[in-house]
Amino acid sequence: MDPEAFDGAAGIALLLVMPLSVLFVAAALRRAGAPRWTWALYLLGTVGALVLLHVAGHTRYDGPSDGHFPWDVGQFAALGLGRIGVAVNAVAATLWIAPGRRPYTEPLPRRENRLVVAAYCSAALATAVPATWWSVGLGIVPVGVEVPVVLAGVGFLAAAVLLRWRRQRASGDPERLPETVWPVDAVVAIGLAGVLAVGPSFSGSGLPDPSSERDPAVATDRPAPTTDPEWPGPTPVTRTSLGPAAVEAGTRALLEDTVRWAGPLDDLSSLTPASAEPPAVALVPERCDDGGRRWTGSLVLPSVRPQDLTPRVLSGWKASGYAPVDRAMGTDLVLPLRQDAAVERMRLGGGQDGVHVTVESFCVPD
Repeated sequence: MDPEAFDGAAGIALLLVMPLSVLFVAAALRRAGAPRWTWALYLLGTVGALVLLHVAGHTRYDGPSDGHFPWDVGQFAALGLGRIGVAVNAVAATLWIAPGRRPYTEPLPRRENRLVVAAYCSAALATAVPATWWSVGLGIVPVGVEVPVVLAGVGFLAAAVLLRWRRQRASGDPERLPETVWPVDAVVAIGLAGVLAVGPSFSGSGLPDPSSERDPAVATDRPAPTTDPEWPGPTPVTRTSLGPAAVEAGTRALLEDTVRWAGPLDDLSSLTPASAEPPAVALVPERCDDGGRRWTGSLVLPSVRPQDLTPRVLSGWKASGYAPVDRAMGTDLVLPLRQDAAVERMRLGGGQDGVHVTVESFCVPD
């Protein structure tokens, strides 16, 4: 997945979702009526989780950097703050619940109580899985793993609320005002935790893909500008020194390199994040107006983040001896700067189906 998306998803999992897990465990222990000594085990388990996260801090999920602000700062800042949140929440829950064994303002029948405990346990698992997945080196948890756990928690809670509603109706006073905020507090807590746990997974899953960053093999040197004061940019060439076979092969190679520089592509027809196969490279021979022939080709590079894909392609073109000389209607016109270039002009623009690339080679005699 895209490294910046990975950083954001990991940051949410570590900073916001991870501290919620200890609160759901505490809520499950309280609803289950666990004895006081179990809270010592609860704190001991929290210490074990903190040790795991501390060890995970030495695991680096990073990729090539272009010398600017690194993309992986968010996840490691969230790791540090999230560990503080885990410790504070665990200690606060223990001090508030365990010593006084605070009674419930609305005790529940045994069956309803068991469903609520199961809902809290499912929510605790759902909020712990993203951070655990990250910690053991698997990256971001897939949607297919996270969604069933969240749905299980929602289902258990919905069953408990339904039983409560039926019990109130059977009591003959279904319209009385509730004396407590239960079950609204549980519904809000599990709903918010589910959104926070599942939402980031839609940005992708697994490990960050360094190839979606700028290709480290691509040089970043810009072409030298011309000294003509009327045109401050690079001066394009108007002819090539290559023969027909070299022009055709060079045009094909440039399109193939363009696909490689673009990095991972997205299946825009999928409802969930999915990768798309690279488009096939095909050239079309054409006759030139003044004789000879040329080759043209076009590509559509599907991407949900065309603003990241376009700079990578332009960087590759620049390193290959081409430079953008004009921009109109959101389309860049790229021309060659070297006599040994095969392509006379290229265009790079955007559309609803992704980034559009067209190339046109120099005309060469038959």
